[in-house]
Amino acid sequence: MERAVGVTTSGFSLNAVVIPLATVAGLLVGSFLNVVVYRAPLGLSVSTPRSFCPTCDRQLAWWENVPLLSWILLRGRCHTCRKPISVRYPLVEASTATIFGLIAWAWHGTLPTAGYCVLSATALSITLIEFGGQRSPLAVGATGAAMGTVLLVPGFLFTHSSPSLLWAMVGLIIGTVAFALLRALDPDGRDPRTHGRSLLPIAGVWLGGLGGRPTIAGMASWALASFTCLVVLWMHLRRSAKRPVPHFALAPLVSGIVVALTVSLWVA
Repeated sequence: MERAVGVTTSGFSLNAVVIPLATVAGLLVGSFLNVVVYRAPLGLSVSTPRSFCPTCDRQLAWWENVPLLSWILLRGRCHTCRKPISVRYPLVEASTATIFGLIAWAWHGTLPTAGYCVLSATALSITLIEFGGQRSPLAVGATGAAMGTVLLVPGFLFTHSSPSLLWAMVGLIIGTVAFALLRALDPDGRDPRTHGRSLLPIAGVWLGGLGGRPTIAGMASWALASFTCLVVLWMHLRRSAKRPVPHFALAPLVSGIVVALTVSLWVA
């Protein structure tokens, strides 16, 4: 992958500014992802109404909706009904912040950071929905893939990474075709092996933009992770265990893609 290493301007490092900004942005985006993960599978609007308590339906005040801080100050309970607020909410916010910070670090604060942050946020939201036992609406993956791609175009051009842009577009086409084929073969999503297929265009853009070696590493880890999920699922069914199947095994495509995105960025 072609990117600037240690970008500086008169001794000033972009990392010193971009990584903290990306981390704070990740907290805010993580808060929004919690809304998407809860509402999108139910067909609800992600913009209106304002965030509300799922138990008593009261709309939250602004100070109850500050990422991480509100959950800590409220001790994980609704201010009105005192019912527990799932720890998933602050974990998603913290995870998104960490992911954004790591992406900014990996790209040394250059412009492709924005596109990859959008792609990672979309991948995280789809993963949470699928691991929760629901199917992610196509709109979530399509919107994230489109926004991420649009942001990567000026990012790659500004950093003189035209080959990365070209291969990202090739990856987008391949991922979209693969998605269309899986949807044609299983239009209703009955086969768990096709769950999370809306991640394929995102994976295509992500891997293509990183270059050859990260793509190979990502594809290899994808195959290994997917195979591991299938083995775990087969062993569980063979033993007729009463314990629930691990979520990662029920969605091998999702698990494989998430591992591939992580490994490829690390290798890059």
